Amino acid sequence: MSSPKWVQALSRLNVFGLLSDQFRFLTNLSSNRPAYFTRAVVLLVGPITFGISLHFHWRMESVGSLVGALGLIAGVFVSAFAVVFGLRVNIAARPTKVLERKSARLMDESALTLLAAGLLSGVDAMWLSVVSVSVPIDMVVSEIATAITVGLSSLVVVYFLLSIRRMHMLYTDTFLPFWKVQAAVHGPKPGRETSAAAVDARRNSAN
Repeated sequence: MSSPKWVQALSRLNVFGLLSDQFRFLTNLSSNRPAYFTRAVVLLVGPITFGISLHFHWRMESVGSLVGALGLIAGVFVSAFAVVFGLRVNIAARPTKVLERKSARLMDESALTLLAAGLLSGVDAMWLSVVSVSVPIDMVVSEIATAITVGLSSLVVVYFLLSIRRMHMLYTDTFLPFWKVQAAVHGPKPGRETSAAAVDARRNSAN
């Protein structure tokens, strides 16, 4: 039995699927086990900051500058997603090399994280636009509206950090830094206490 047409039409507006898919990607790369700490941060940062704002009775005086900043951030996230998506298309659907599999995995998570961050930034900007219109001139924002803004904005910050970290891992795993290459070729460098040659050199220099 097919769903009614109005349900199918509304499904196009459902963005919770994106957040759910991104949440499932919060796993350990090597074991694919859930990253419980990161998932807990994503789930709890909004309610915790919302409660902190209410507890300390925070109230915003102006939201105009925040609307423009969050709108710009949302556009940056979506643009970055487009770049990662274009790179992902260049990788085969079923990569066989270990490096390609790991890069594809990081690209998938990076793309969804960037898209989710853009979504949350846009929602935050739209919410602040409504608040800005509804608050009379020379009046401060209510405590509830401020708390909602703090909760949404803190979640945007978390997703910003997640995006930056995933893009960093994607780059350094694809293009190994020189210190990782040296460690792989030459092995770890001996410490000051374990290197006999270094000890003798220090003794000779002291004499």
